[in-house]
Amino acid sequence: MQLQDISDRQVLGAALVTLGLALGGASAVAGLIAFDHMAWAAELCGPATGHCLRCVAAAGLAVAALGTFAAGLRLLRSLPVLQVAR
Repeated sequence: MQLQDISDRQVLGAALVTLGLALGGASAVAGLIAFDHMAWAAELCGPATGHCLRCVAAAGLAVAALGTFAAGLRLLRSLPVLQVAR
């Protein structure tokens, strides 16, 4: 029989959710930087030449944020509901 400590799973789930939110913030900042770069260097980056590393980094951070946040929520939702003993 395998024992699992519920509080450790709660801490891990909350940490993953927090990390997902932090990655989402980093993705938003990277997206703003990429947007400024594309506006400044429109002849170098954009539809004609494709996207540069700044756009790819912003998209990668967004994917990582969604995945980490979803993993944390899934871990928290899989915990059994604690009931008060009567």
